[in-house]
Amino acid sequence: MEPLLGGKSIDNSLCELVNEPLVILDVYGNILAHNRGFSEMLGTPSASYSGQNLRDIDLLTELWNSFLYFLNQSSEKKDRLIINNREFELTFHFIDSPRLGIISILFYDVTHFITIEKELLKRNKELMVINTLSGAFISSDEVETVLNDILEKVLMITDFPIGWIVLNEENVFRLRAHKGLSVRLQKGIEEGILNNIIFEVLESKEPLYILEGRDVQSVPLIKQDGIVFVGIVPLRISSSDVGVLFLGSRRERSFEFDLASMMSLVGNQISLILEKVRLFEETKRLSITDALTGLYNARFFYHSLDKEIERARRYSEHFSLVIFDIDDFKEINDTYGHQAGDDILREFARILLGYSRKTDIVARYGGEEFVIILPNTKKKEAFLLSDRIREQVCDYTFTCNGNDVKITISGGIAGFPNDGDDARKLLYAADMALYAAKRAGKKQVIMYDRSIQ
Repeated sequence: MEPLLGGKSIDNSLCELVNEPLVILDVYGNILAHNRGFSEMLGTPSASYSGQNLRDIDLLTELWNSFLYFLNQSSEKKDRLIINNREFELTFHFIDSPRLGIISILFYDVTHFITIEKELLKRNKELMVINTLSGAFISSDEVETVLNDILEKVLMITDFPIGWIVLNEENVFRLRAHKGLSVRLQKGIEEGILNNIIFEVLESKEPLYILEGRDVQSVPLIKQDGIVFVGIVPLRISSSDVGVLFLGSRRERSFEFDLASMMSLVGNQISLILEKVRLFEETKRLSITDALTGLYNARFFYHSLDKEIERARRYSEHFSLVIFDIDDFKEINDTYGHQAGDDILREFARILLGYSRKTDIVARYGGEEFVIILPNTKKKEAFLLSDRIREQVCDYTFTCNGNDVKITISGGIAGFPNDGDDARKLLYAADMALYAAKRAGKKQVIMYDRSIQ
C-alpha cells in the first residue's frame, strides 16, 4: 500500500487491472502508482517510478504543459505523444472528483492505426496522382498540349513551383514544357547547358536524382536562378531513355521517403503517358502517310490543299501546285516486275524530298503520280524547280533487282489564284497541264494556261 493525500492510499495492484499503460499522479505531478505496462512503455519493465515527478522522466517531459492545462480546465483531456518510436493517445482524467486531486493518465498505443492511416493516405495520394495524370492525356485534344498539361498537374500534386520536361528527340535533348523558369534559365536549357547533368542522370540508371546544397552550387545556371533544390526523374519507355523531368524549388525542401516515392510514381506515370502519346503520334503519322514511299498520302494532300487555299486567300498570297507522273510506268512493271516498280517509286520520292523545303507538302497522289504544294511560290518559280527535278530524274540511274533502269517524268503546274481559286479548279488546271506534257512527247514540264484544254 502507498500513502496518498488526506491519509488515503492506492493499491498498486489495482493499476494492473488495466491492460493499457496507466499512471496515477497528484496535482504536483508526483507519481503515486502505475502498472507494469507503464514501465514497459518506457523501456524498463521491472522499474518502479512511484515517487518520481513527471518532469523528471525524460520520455515524459513533453507532457508537463498538457498536465498543467488539464489541471486548469478540470475536464478530461486527450493528447498524443511518441515514446520509443511508438505513438500513444493519452487520456487525462480525475479519479472520483477534482477535489481529491488524484489524476490518471491512460496511454493507448495507436501506432498500428496511425500506420494504417498513413498508408491509406499514401495510397489515396498515389491514386490521385494516377487519375490526375491520366486525365491529362485523355482530356487533351491536341498532342502538343499534353506535356504542358502533365507538367501543370505534376507541380500541383508535388507542390513544386518550378518544373520542366526535356525529351530526347533524335539524340538531341529538347525543352518541350516548362513552368516557373526565368528567361535566362529557359534559354540555357534550350542551348544544352544542362546536357551533362542529363547524361549523368540517364547513365546512372537510378530512378531519382537529387541536387541540393553543394550540388546546386556547382551548377551556375541553376544557382543564379535562385533554385536551391532540384529533383530529377528519368523518363523511360521499356529500356529506352526518352527524357527527363526536373522539379525545382527556390526554398529548402527536406528530402524524405514520401517525396522520393511520390516523384518516382510521377516519373512512371509520365513515362506511361509518353508511351501513349508516341503510339498516338505514330497512329496519326500512319493515317496521313503513304506506306510505300513514306510521303504524305492523298487524304492528307487534299486536307493540306484546302488549308493552303484558305491561308493564301486570307493573306492575298500566291502558291503553286505541281503534279508529276512517271512516264510509261506500266512498261517498267511489265519488264522488271512490280517489286522493281516499288523500288523506283521509293527512290523517286526520296528525290522529291531532297528538293523540297520544310514548308512544302510532298505527297503520293496515287499510283505513279506525285504532287507538291509550294507555298509562297509563283508559277514561274515552280517551273524552274520542277524542271530541275525532271532533269535530275532523267540523269539518275535507278537500280532494280540488279538492273540499271532509266526513267523520265512529266509534270504539270497550276498557280493559285490565277489558274483556280478553289481545290477542284486548281487540280483540274494542273491535271490539264500534265496531260498537255504527255501529249507533247512526255519527259517535260508544262505550266497551265487558258489555251490548254
